[in-house]
Amino acid sequence: MIQLEGRNPVDEGLNQGSVTMIRVERGKETDTKIRVILDKARKKRVPVELVGRAKLERMSETGRHQGIIAIAQPNVQWGLQKTLQESGKEVCFLLLDQVQDPHNLGAIIRTSEGAGVDGIVIPKKGTASVGPTVHRVSMGGSLYVPVWQQSLYPAIKTMKEEGVTIIGVDSSSEMDYYDVDLTGPVAFAIGGEDRGVNPTLLEKCDKLVRIPMMGRIHSLNVSVATAIVLYERLRQQESK
Repeated sequence: MIQLEGRNPVDEGLNQGSVTMIRVERGKETDTKIRVILDKARKKRVPVELVGRAKLERMSETGRHQGIIAIAQPNVQWGLQKTLQESGKEVCFLLLDQVQDPHNLGAIIRTSEGAGVDGIVIPKKGTASVGPTVHRVSMGGSLYVPVWQQSLYPAIKTMKEEGVTIIGVDSSSEMDYYDVDLTGPVAFAIGGEDRGVNPTLLEKCDKLVRIPMMGRIHSLNVSVATAIVLYERLRQQESK
């Protein structure tokens, strides 16, 4: 079970059909956006409980619940191996090397849902957990994009065996991202906030690309960098 906090994540959970219970701060049920959510909940026969603000504050793990919290049961998601074998299209994955800020991870998941990413692999240690903050920032994207918490290296081995090209995004590359073919089955290896992609992971990559920086700052926020390469991939696919 997962906890969705905030109006947009709860609304998206209802759209997906995963919400099993909604709690609303008493007095907020007349709010226009919440009223729309409650109407949808009634049609879907999702139980709604009105609670005091203090109770909702105690339940909240993000501190930004906007007067509504839902409990959801996400649909059973395919694992990496089955996704590789049964996707039926040119798959696209992310390999995130220790992204520790849950706001960054949530933003990455939100962008990934929009860009058609099939799944995200994060390591078991040293990374943000997929909790309420991630669900909230992803605006419901975490209900659609599977996130597998496992060792990156066996995942890379599995991907390569299925013909997936591993592309590292790192400033050490001499090739700009828009000069490299990003189409076909690919997985982008992207580093965390502090160190970028670690050298061992870079050695596992088939290609390396960089995002050119014209100013004095040498790197972008990890969620911004992810969005840039994902949408360049879409641009290249459409141009073909």
